[in-house]
Amino acid sequence: MKAAKITVGGDPYFLVLDGEGMFQIRDDYGSTKLLLEAVEPDTREAFETTCSAAAILAERGELIRRRLGYEPGKIPEPDDFRLLVRPFEVVDLKNAVIRAISLGYGREVNPPEGEEYDEGLEELNQKKTPFGGRITTA
Repeated sequence: MKAAKITVGGDPYFLVLDGEGMFQIRDDYGSTKLLLEAVEPDTREAFETTCSAAAILAERGELIRRRLGYEPGKIPEPDDFRLLVRPFEVVDLKNAVIRAISLGYGREVNPPEGEEYDEGLEELNQKKTPFGGRITTA
């Protein structure tokens, strides 16, 4: 599972959107889309939302790490982020939350056996089409 790593107060956290995290975000914010819209502004409310979302995603990441056999780390509370994130780190925290959500909904697609896959071409295709659509070549 992919995670967005961020260090806050000297402690590394791995933000992960898994199934349980997705439903918790839906319960708390209505949807991940509404959460992303809520963290976007440069306001106190957006910062509070970002810290709460980061705590959810960091808890999920830590529980997954433990399940995979890693040494247990700290499970943060929203207050940990509110107290320890310095002003110049606010944007980094927002970006980590956004990245964790993006990684959670992303999926890796393996090409069929014997077919080549060009990562550079795929990236170029996503940039050329609206909404990350895909251009296929004949």
